[in-house]
Amino acid sequence: MTSYESTAARRIHRRGVPATIVIYVTVVLATVLSLLPTVWVMISSFKTAGQINTGEGFWPTPVTVQGYIDAFTQIHLQEYILNSLIYAVGGTAGALLVAFLAAYPLARFHFVGKGFLNTTFALALAIPLVGLATPVFFIVRELGLFDSKAGLVLLYAALQFPFSFVVLRSFLQTIPPELEEAAIVDGAGYFTLLRRVILPLSRPAIATVSVVAFVQIWNEFFFANLLTVSAENQNVQLALAAFKSQFGFNITGALAGATIIMLVPIALFLILQRQVIEGLTAGAVKS
Repeated sequence: MTSYESTAARRIHRRGVPATIVIYVTVVLATVLSLLPTVWVMISSFKTAGQINTGEGFWPTPVTVQGYIDAFTQIHLQEYILNSLIYAVGGTAGALLVAFLAAYPLARFHFVGKGFLNTTFALALAIPLVGLATPVFFIVRELGLFDSKAGLVLLYAALQFPFSFVVLRSFLQTIPPELEEAAIVDGAGYFTLLRRVILPLSRPAIATVSVVAFVQIWNEFFFANLLTVSAENQNVQLALAAFKSQFGFNITGALAGATIIMLVPIALFLILQRQVIEGLTAGAVKS
């Protein structure tokens, strides 16, 4: 029996079997209830509009892919998906780059103003995004970035910077300084140290930030609606709204589009879930 299994056995013995059963049943029920809306959307995307409106049965009878055809032919969902990928990848990469370069010196070095910068960046998480709407609108317009992909990428990178900084700084504080000292003794410069030592060790935190930032940008609606006018710059969330505004309300097309949109972040999390869990755990050790 492994140490993990023996620890679990001791916990079950201390709690008692009935209490353990109640805990597991509660967790299973909570999981099922949280996943049920997502599963319903995915299954209903293969139903006909009549079956959805009447609520007849949980499984699609007959199975149809007309909703998916409408998603790609009526509103050209593939174009909006490409836009969202540009925003999510670009915004995430920008936030990671700036946050990493800011987090390392603030995690390792001591200088005047360090506490002020740490507090300022952390407090930025408490600012409600809706309160930034007016200043962001005028700043983006004055910079000539209104209704442009570059404007949204820069905005999303800025919005994701505070969270990225907090997670990366917390994780970097858990890296033993002896590793950096050994690299410096071997002649590594500052950026060589970051690239060859710190960056590889920070993969769990980077994966965590990447997944969270990507999903938040992918699902963002408010600023995309505020700062874009032309269809060629809108994201997938605005595309789903087009089903109602342009074609009455194509419920099968909307559900098919929602299914496709959900699958992208789900796939990303499944690929990086091990690194994400490691990053969240290690980042919680120190603050």
